[in-house]
Parts: sequence; C-alpha cells; structure tokens
Amino acid sequence: MSKRPAKAGLTVLSSDEQTLLAIVRAHAKGADLDDIKGQLDGWDDNQILTHMNALSQKQYVDFMSMGKSGKLAFKARSAEEATKTGGMKDEERVIYRLVKEAKNSGIWIKQLKDRSGLHTQLANTVIKNLEKKNIIKWVKPVKTPHKKVYMLFELEPSTELTGGAWYTDNEMDMDFIEQLSTQVYKYIVMKSFPAKNKDAIFPPSHSAYPSASDIHKFISKSGLTTVPLSVADVQALLDRLYYDGKVTRIQKSGHHEFDDSDRMDTDDDFLDEDGGGREVVRDMDTDIWMYKAVRGSALEERNAWTDMPCGRCPVFDFCSETGPVNPSNCRYFKDWLSA
Repeated sequence: MSKRPAKAGLTVLSSDEQTLLAIVRAHAKGADLDDIKGQLDGWDDNQILTHMNALSQKQYVDFMSMGKSGKLAFKARSAEEATKTGGMKDEERVIYRLVKEAKNSGIWIKQLKDRSGLHTQLANTVIKNLEKKNIIKWVKPVKTPHKKVYMLFELEPSTELTGGAWYTDNEMDMDFIEQLSTQVYKYIVMKSFPAKNKDAIFPPSHSAYPSASDIHKFISKSGLTTVPLSVADVQALLDRLYYDGKVTRIQKSGHHEFDDSDRMDTDDDFLDEDGGGREVVRDMDTDIWMYKAVRGSALEERNAWTDMPCGRCPVFDFCSETGPVNPSNCRYFKDWLSA
C-alpha cells in the first residue's frame, strides 16, 4: 500500500525535526536554546541549530530576537501559514516576509521593492502573483491616498491607514460626525441640568456630569451607530464640542471647572477636515474630566454668568443693595452659595 501523500506546500519532517517543532509550538511567544535543551537530553547547540535551520528553510519556524538582550529564539508558524509558504519560491518568500513584518501598518510598495533587493520587474511579478493567491493585499492610506501599502491578506488595516471610525471609503464622513456630535451634545445637556426644571442649575458640588467613558457606554447601549467606537473616538467628539464652545470641562478631582482661559495649548488635533481626522491622545486619563453643556444658542451668549442665579433672574434690573429686591435677602443666591 502506498503512503499517503503529504499535503501540498508541506515538506516531510524527520523525527528529530518533529520533536523540535513540537517543543517550539508549546512556547507561543517563542523558545530559546535554553527552553529547548531543558526538554531534551544529550542535544548540543549545534545539533539544535542545524535542525532549526532545516525547519526554517521548510517554512515551519521563524528566527527571532527575544527580550532586551536580543537572545536568539524560535517561533513556530501556524500549520496554515506553513502550508501557504511551503510551496513558495525564494523571491516570493522574501516579499512575504517583508509584508508580514509590517503587520497591519503595512509597507509602502516602494519600500517593499527596495528592501527586497529584487529587480523591479521581478518584484512587480512576485507582488502580483501573491495578490492573485490572496496572500497579500494593498490598501490606500487616507493621509497619502497616492501610495500603495501592502499587508497580509487576512489582516485589518490599522486606524492610521483607514482613518478609523470617522472615514467612509477613504473620505472623512462629516455628516456622520455632525449627527453623532449632536446626539452626544443632547446627552450632555440632559445630564447638565435638573430634569424637573431645565432653567435651574446643579450646585457647584454636583459630580454626576458624564465623562468620556460614560458617553461611550451611552452610545454603545443606545444603538446610535453600528460603527464600533473606542473611548478615544468619543474623546475626539468631546474635544470638538469643547473647542466649539458647546461644553465645558470639569476636573473630577477637586471638581475644578475650567473656562476658556484654562484651555490647554496643545498641538493635539481634535477632528477637523484638514487634520486627517486625527484623534486627540492625552497624556492624562480621559476620565479625570466630566463634561457639562453650556447654555445659550449663540456662542457669544455662552458664559459662566448664565449659570448664576443673577444671570437669569427676571427681576435683575430691580435688584440693588437698598431696594426690596437685593442680594442680601435673595434666597436663590443663598441656596446657590451654600450648595
């Protein structure tokens, strides 16, 4: 009876190679020489390295550096990847390795050709062949749409390439941003003032204004969008509302409220059409901030004065120290100060 043929792309391994491969596969993050010798008796470094070279040539393991010391180590490829790369030509393996190393950030086609050391015509042929086999693919970065960037076929591009949640078909989706910003603002308004009397205000000690995480949970549970959003995405919307003057920012620790003069001078960009939809990344935990809506429909009308009882008092014009309506006996003012 004839032996069962090996799967296409796979090379038959010796018993020693199978033993070593099993040990390396048991170490998901990679195995160094000490790890391997600890499970084998009578094997020296040269013997192990000889078999590891053979496994590498047969596309079963990759050589790698481990830790800060850069210690030599070995990492097993998955059976699927070993099958996929086992039948490749040498030049295909060169291109595949460079694309794989780039992970989901991808590698620009010019860099891919330069680093491969292959002649331009040969490199183009290899890249096209790997594309046809659905082994690699190219994507168009939102910031540099004229460049072709390659990555492994099964990977999802990084947000640096796609622009993240705010881009649709490589274009910033301003309608989506505006609609979601409006809903976020409405939610903050709802949480910013007492439900029974929208003209009233919470006392200065109030600490239940929503944070970026709170708003992220609200969006996730409400079904406002099917687009997956991170807390950083929500923070980008909040920064946009903040710099548009629609919300103020209150620090949780000490509950200190910031006004316009306290806004940080920073090069970090919130969402804009020119900035490529970059997300604000802060050095601080985003949840030290709570957000409160600013009253008024026009930006010039929005200021802290309207949050004081005096700012909305219907008899303000009649109020004076010597008149029947005065700050000394104003119960609204006293309640606000004592809260």
